[in-house]
Amino acid sequence: MIKQLTNLAVVISLFVGASSAIAQEYQTITEGLDNPWAMEFLPNEDILITERTGQLRIVRDGKLLDAPVQNVPDSYYAGQGGLLDIKLDVNFADNQRLYLSFAHGKRSANSARLVSAKLVASDGDYLLEDIKTLFSSQPEKRTAHHYGARIEQLADSTLVMTVGDGFNYREQAQTLDNHFGKIIRINTDGTIPEDNPFVETKDALPEIYSLGHRNQQGLAIIDNQLFEHEHGPRGGDEVNRITPGLNYGWPIATFGIDYNGARISPFTSYEGTESPLIDWTPSIAPSAMTEKNGFLYVTSLAEGSIRKLEVTPSEVKDLGIVYPELSMRLRDIAVGLDNRLYVLTDGSSGKLIRIVD
Repeated sequence: MIKQLTNLAVVISLFVGASSAIAQEYQTITEGLDNPWAMEFLPNEDILITERTGQLRIVRDGKLLDAPVQNVPDSYYAGQGGLLDIKLDVNFADNQRLYLSFAHGKRSANSARLVSAKLVASDGDYLLEDIKTLFSSQPEKRTAHHYGARIEQLADSTLVMTVGDGFNYREQAQTLDNHFGKIIRINTDGTIPEDNPFVETKDALPEIYSLGHRNQQGLAIIDNQLFEHEHGPRGGDEVNRITPGLNYGWPIATFGIDYNGARISPFTSYEGTESPLIDWTPSIAPSAMTEKNGFLYVTSLAEGSIRKLEVTPSEVKDLGIVYPELSMRLRDIAVGLDNRLYVLTDGSSGKLIRIVD
């Protein structure tokens, strides 16, 4: 009997120890976020978080401030639209400028918009000044889905932003006279870089950097190379290495299955289009991506996971799910000033969580 009790005590001790270790891996920084979408870390350690409902929130010393950033442009909040990505300018310490993407317009006519603004401190709060519209996708659409809208800044300081296919406009991802299913590249003042791949192409929109995408919500840079991921429908999620001017296939070449069960295309590869480095079928619904120590980390909505990707000159390898105990719909992932990973959970009761391993 004594031996049995001793063995039981050992089991309980091991269980409690394992539970404590799990609990220590993650720290909830704040709760009460309304459909958070993206985050950025200010040099003073404040954290800015976009909410699709239109607010730009401030987390300071682990607390979500009641007052949001003031003078944020109005956004179209419906479906997958609203206030979306945020990116600090590479020279933010000197110019205090940041970039916001959001759905703009109304139900019958809306688009993905990119603006720049100056972040100004005022009595402990913040407001935006000198707001400039840099880009609005064309033509406007009648759906509130597939905006893309992820922002990144390249080594030459130019901006790239993803523009989704608008859900009902997927065939237009293959033509250069619109922004559906494209990645665009512009200068920080909204002008067009002279070395964009289609500036000399007749009837092509000069902002276009690459084409043939679906709904691209992940961008990250490793060794000056731009990587992107995008949602498929029921399968066909992709990770791509982006080269200017190339066609990434959607909807001609895809592993994707439509929501009615039919294949999107008979082709999983097609001449003149790039095949994905990684395909996830069934769909994991990738939502964001960041780089840390030479690896890519991808969050997902449907799978509720973080996946770690190894990047080599010739391939990208999916190393599988990391931090499996953190199993929930994850909207964004970023590296904080402390070099730790932070994630935002999805939905009307969103959380900011730090991974403390």
